[in-house]
Amino acid sequence: MPEDQRPLPPDNEDEEANVPASVTFMEMMRQAARRAAPEPEPPPAPQEEAPPEPPAVPVLAAETPEELRRKHAAALETQRIQRVKRRRARRRRHTVGVIGGLLRSFIVVAVAAGLMATIFVWWTPMQFISAEVRSELGQVQSPREAPILPTTQPTPNWLRKIGVVSGHRGPELDPGAVCPDGLTEADINFNVAQLVVRELRGQGFSVDLLDEFDPRLENYQAAALVSIHANTCQDFGEVVSGYLVAAAAARVTARGDDDVLVDCLAQYYQQATGLTRHSGLTEDMTNYHTFREIHPLTPAVIIELGFMLADRNLLTQTPEVAAEGVANGVLCFLQPGQAPPLEATEAAP
Repeated sequence: MPEDQRPLPPDNEDEEANVPASVTFMEMMRQAARRAAPEPEPPPAPQEEAPPEPPAVPVLAAETPEELRRKHAAALETQRIQRVKRRRARRRRHTVGVIGGLLRSFIVVAVAAGLMATIFVWWTPMQFISAEVRSELGQVQSPREAPILPTTQPTPNWLRKIGVVSGHRGPELDPGAVCPDGLTEADINFNVAQLVVRELRGQGFSVDLLDEFDPRLENYQAAALVSIHANTCQDFGEVVSGYLVAAAAARVTARGDDDVLVDCLAQYYQQATGLTRHSGLTEDMTNYHTFREIHPLTPAVIIELGFMLADRNLLTQTPEVAAEGVANGVLCFLQPGQAPPLEATEAAP
C-alpha cells in the first residue's frame, strides 16, 4: 500500500482534548504536591550501646605502723573488757546460786525439824518426860506480865491537863437560870470557873477554860474535867440550899475514876462552903451532853454550886470559897497525898 495511502496515527492532541478538565486538574495537583513534599530522610543506622564501665575501685592509702599498733591495742582492750564482764556475770550467778542453796537448806531443815517435833509429841508417852521437867515447861509457856515498877519521879503537874467548863458560857448567849433582878447563872459560873482555873494553874497544872459547847470538847482528853453550874433561882416557898455533884450514869469506861472524882469533890466542896449535898440528881446532870462528847477515858463530873436564891451570898459575895472547894476536890483526885486534910466531919450522903 503506498505510504501516502497508509492511515495516520491518531493525533495526541485530539486525545488530550477528549480528557475531561477535572481529571487534568487533579493530575496537576498531585504532581505539584509531590514536588512540594520533602524527600523522606533515610532511617538512622542503629547505634551499638557501649558496655558499662566497671566501678572505680577506691585506692586505699597505705596504713602507717603507728595506726596498725593503735588498732591492735584497741582490739586487745575490747577483748579484755569482754572477759571482765563474763567473769562478773559468772560471779553473780555463783553468788545467787549459793544464797539459793542456803535458803533451800534452811527450809528443808525447818520442815524436817517441824515434822520430827510433831512425830515426837504424838508418839512420846507422858511418862517419858519427868514431872519436874513438865512443870518447868508449863511455867515457861504460861504468859507472865512484867512487874510494873513505880517510877522514882512523879509526873510533873504541867504534863497533866485539866478541863474546867464554865456552864452556859459561849457564843450561844445562853444565860442559864435567871433571877428576877437579872442575875444569871452564866455570870456566876464564869466567875467561879476563872478562880478555879487560877488556883489549879498556881499548882502547876495545865488548865483549859472551856465554854458550854466548846469545839475542843469533842474527844477531849485530860486527867480530869469539871463542869461548873449553879442551881435555879426559883422560890419554892421555903429555903432550899445545898449543892449537887454527879458523874455520867451511862458511862462505864471511866466509872471507877468518875466515882473517886465525885467523892473528892463532894468532901472538899462541903468542907469549904459548909453546904449540904443533895442526893436528888436530875437527868440533865447524869446525862449531861459533855459526858458524851469527851474521850471515854477522861474522868468527868458536873457540880451545881448551890441555889441562886438561898445560896446567893456564897455564889456572888465569896465565889473564891466555892472555887477553893472545887480546886481542892480536883487535887484530892489527882494528888491524894498533897490535898489539904479533911476535917473530922464527913460529907452528907
